[in-house]
Amino acid sequence: MTKVVSLTRMAAWVAVLAIIIISVVPGSMRPHIFGNDSAEHFVAYLIVGGLFAFGYQGPMPLLFRGLLLAICAGSLEFVQLWVPARRASVGEFAVGAIGAWVGLLIIGSIRRTRERKLVLTIIDDDTMPDATSKVRPRSVTPSA
Repeated sequence: MTKVVSLTRMAAWVAVLAIIIISVVPGSMRPHIFGNDSAEHFVAYLIVGGLFAFGYQGPMPLLFRGLLLAICAGSLEFVQLWVPARRASVGEFAVGAIGAWVGLLIIGSIRRTRERKLVLTIIDDDTMPDATSKVRPRSVTPSA
């Protein structure tokens, strides 16, 4: 595992922890960056989804992480029923889950495209003759 992948995985889990902490503090203590709760939910989960897609590979883990992040978004909205000055919202759960899926799919698609291009480049390089090799034309024998 490369250092970048390791750091991305760590950043993904730190971002999840940040979402959890921000979700369970009273509303007056929560930072309001965009002034729009739905946009904040979408961007936060988009970033986390992108970090998970970059840090972890494979289509099945992508599906698992999408479900995990959607469950996390739903659970945190449910917990907000007991947090002072907070309200639980099905709409904010949906926006968070969609943000996570969009982040996972965008980064996952970019990764798969880059991997396919790399594989195609390797295949092309292996099948093309070297510039130094000599290709002899096939001689054609006339039939009698």
